[in-house]
Amino acid sequence: MPRINHGVRLLAVCMQQATADWYRHDFPLIGYLFKYLLAAFLALWVALKMEMDQPATALLTVVIVMHFRSGMVMTKSYYRLIGTVIGILFSMLLVAWFAQDRFPFFIAAALWIGLCTAGSLIYRNFQSYGFVLAGYTLCIVGLPATLTPWHTFQIASTRLSEIGVGLLSAMLVSELILPQRLWQNIQEVVRGKFRDFSLLLGAGAPAGLNQPFLKFMQDLYQLESFRASVQFETDDARVHSTTINQLNVRFMAVSTTYVVFQRLVQRLQAQSRSCEAEALLALMRPLAETMLVDGRPANDSPALVRLQQAVTDFQLGFTALFSQQLQALASQPDVNRLELETGAALLQRLASELAAYLQTYVLLVTKPRAQKIDSREFSADKLQMHIDWLPVTIAATRGALTLLILAAIWMTIDWPSGILAMTLGVITSTLFAASPAPTATIRQFSVGVLLGIALVYVSNVFWLTAAHDYVMLCIVITPAILLTAWLSARPTTALVGSGLGIAYFLMVGFNQALGDNPVKYFNDSIALMIALVVSGIMFSLTDYATSPWAKARVLAQLRQLVVDACRNTSMTSAEFEMRARDLIQRSGNVQRQDADSVRMVEALCATLEIGHAVIALRAVASDLSAQPRKLLQHTLELIAHYYKQPGQKNQQQALQWLDHFLGWLQGGEYDQALAAWQAQPLTTQLHFIRLVIAAETSASPHPVLKQEAAYVA
Repeated sequence: MPRINHGVRLLAVCMQQATADWYRHDFPLIGYLFKYLLAAFLALWVALKMEMDQPATALLTVVIVMHFRSGMVMTKSYYRLIGTVIGILFSMLLVAWFAQDRFPFFIAAALWIGLCTAGSLIYRNFQSYGFVLAGYTLCIVGLPATLTPWHTFQIASTRLSEIGVGLLSAMLVSELILPQRLWQNIQEVVRGKFRDFSLLLGAGAPAGLNQPFLKFMQDLYQLESFRASVQFETDDARVHSTTINQLNVRFMAVSTTYVVFQRLVQRLQAQSRSCEAEALLALMRPLAETMLVDGRPANDSPALVRLQQAVTDFQLGFTALFSQQLQALASQPDVNRLELETGAALLQRLASELAAYLQTYVLLVTKPRAQKIDSREFSADKLQMHIDWLPVTIAATRGALTLLILAAIWMTIDWPSGILAMTLGVITSTLFAASPAPTATIRQFSVGVLLGIALVYVSNVFWLTAAHDYVMLCIVITPAILLTAWLSARPTTALVGSGLGIAYFLMVGFNQALGDNPVKYFNDSIALMIALVVSGIMFSLTDYATSPWAKARVLAQLRQLVVDACRNTSMTSAEFEMRARDLIQRSGNVQRQDADSVRMVEALCATLEIGHAVIALRAVASDLSAQPRKLLQHTLELIAHYYKQPGQKNQQQALQWLDHFLGWLQGGEYDQALAAWQAQPLTTQLHFIRLVIAAETSASPHPVLKQEAAYVA
């Protein structure tokens, strides 16, 4: 009996654990599928009850805007409505101006599509989605209206009503039935980012830095995307919006400083200066040890309070700790004290930025509701954008040409399904314009479209003919809805699900009446495939993101940012770093985990190193007298000239001047021009800049880059 009782208890524990795992992992997906179906059925019922022309448009709207999280659905619906209204207004203007002449109509429509494609690249998140909607709404409303211009207003109002029904159905179901809050995802990302950074900092000297740095960049932009989408959820989310933004900015600063410090240590190790490297790591060790408690990051309020106090104690005792390290190395005559002072300055900056980051993190995590709204109203630097107009122009031209090519086919052969082809062509050219690998994206989307075409054939021929009421119609479309929802819920097959849902509800054979029209089905199928072929060819011909020239251009733009930092006196370190990160993010190299991404992140880290040092120099220059300020300005001009026109001659010129400037500072000649507290930061920053520039002298890959490449391999 004891063995039986023990077995029963063990079985109960296993069942409880299995139930908990099922509820945590599988139940949200089941709930999402149920909500997806319910929203689609509600939209279909309302559209049929109101006797709308195309109830499938309401279903297509539900397919497009549904998401796991309620905040995403609300935000997506908001921007879809704005984009639809703007697209409808422009369509009506276009029909009013050029209803009698197709040629100027399509020229103006192509310009509009190009403008919307450019907007989808310039802006992020669902603001970009709003431009996509404004673009292809022209095809949904404007192109059918050209056939019957006197029905333009009726077509526009009907389509807007059908889309509105889909949006309201999706929002109501998502908000009222098993709502999943985006705020939970935000807290998970915030805690996960803190945990990962704590483990990285607690490791002391990690083997590789580029992969964690890539992960941190992805987390930053994911959190920004969540923050932009959480405004419609709860009061807590709106109150915390500025706090999240501030947390992003402060984490960006502390993670960059840590990577810069570790790169300095690795650079010293590569130069066989192990004494200085070990001394710097010893200086950082007390800070690293405070980040982990029993090998784990702090995860509750008391532990976070202790961590904050430990960081403060480290800041207060750093001077004494640094003096101890200098005394320990006094017996070694070949030790470069300037190297130690440079690393110590970085450590002090790291501790200061870590304290600021912890302050915001504690405010967000430990007291999410207790603080009043006015206590959260502090200013925060918004994430800056760095826009490269060349890929934007290429994408805009590609979108306009895609529309014109399909329009030419439509006008030449008087093709009945030409409007459908143009609609899908515009959807793909605008929706995937920002993809880091557009050709692969089109291939995945095409698989979904082909599945949708096959499923439409089965539905129209075998199922719709037997559907005579609302219930039977719901049964007919249920397989397509469930398959679309299930594929869309998985990141690896999300594009396949999108293609399936869009193709199915663009072609499904019911409007006000049910039936099967084989001629229309085959025409529509051919139209979708031709649109995909044209889009695929245009993307392959203008695949800017993966070309070697584009990578070289990104590297040149990173160097140009250093030039801007040297010459633009109003640029702050936060703005500089945001622009540099945004440049890499938009280039698509963050998403590709390969040798090119290692090279790009290496270039980004080198840019951040020199950029922060340059901006720190400019900050020091404001308190200097005329002579040292003039020398410092000449230094910045030489650095800008080298990064503007990289070459051995300009590099040697910059290095020689830096050696001269450092000799002037270390030789005591500054006594009449500078105070000691002014000379010290100047010396460390100039020495650090010299180290970064000198590291580029070798024609072979940088030692840090070699180590990172080996780490990735």
